[in-house]
Amino acid sequence: MIVGEARIAAGLRIYAIGDVHGCLREFDQLIRKIDKDLKDNPVKKHQLVCLGDYVDRGPDVKDVIERLMKLDKSDRDTVFLKGNHEDWLLGFLDDPDVMGASYLNWGDLLTLNSYGVENNPGAVNTDLAKAARRLIPTKHRVFLKKLPVYHCVGDFCFVHAGIRPGINLGKQLEHDLIWIRDDFLQHSKPFDRVVVHGHTPTNKPEVHPNRINVDTRCYDTGILTALVIEERDIRFIQTEGWG
Repeated sequence: MIVGEARIAAGLRIYAIGDVHGCLREFDQLIRKIDKDLKDNPVKKHQLVCLGDYVDRGPDVKDVIERLMKLDKSDRDTVFLKGNHEDWLLGFLDDPDVMGASYLNWGDLLTLNSYGVENNPGAVNTDLAKAARRLIPTKHRVFLKKLPVYHCVGDFCFVHAGIRPGINLGKQLEHDLIWIRDDFLQHSKPFDRVVVHGHTPTNKPEVHPNRINVDTRCYDTGILTALVIEERDIRFIQTEGWG
């Protein structure tokens, strides 16, 4: 299936949002733009799909998770997918001796700071993880642990990172769905469905015949992107950015 031929059912509109990374202001701004779009262009049914990576890199991780949980309990039709940074954070909390070095080097202390964990000089990974387990609400950890890793609607598959070519969707490894890059990005042949993903930062949304990337580096640009799908048509809604 390729972009332009892939479709969803008539009367449904999907808004697929890229990597938020703790940027609450931009997330709220994008939701307001989506609501305005719905008011200006009414549709019978809509669904909000967030593609993962809500934590790390941005300053407001705790508030972003709260906002997602509030939306999840609202009357909106929402799907929140798991990203590799959620996986990283949960792994660090469960096993800081194994995950600590990689998470703190490639993840971000901003997540722990947003929950009130202090950067005490000389603190070791186990100390930071212990403080984080005490300060991160259980309901937040439960929410993150229960996130699905993919979601399909019509001829589109929504996933954080991508899929491994040549493997049936039901047999994909979770690690690939939230971490894969080169083997997926360099695959030019059609997949069974058009894959909508984030994970790989770009300066603007990328539309390829077999996939659409909506990670526009919000944490670095202020530009958060939503892909809008309606039957066979696609378009984008974005925040203004910091430039």
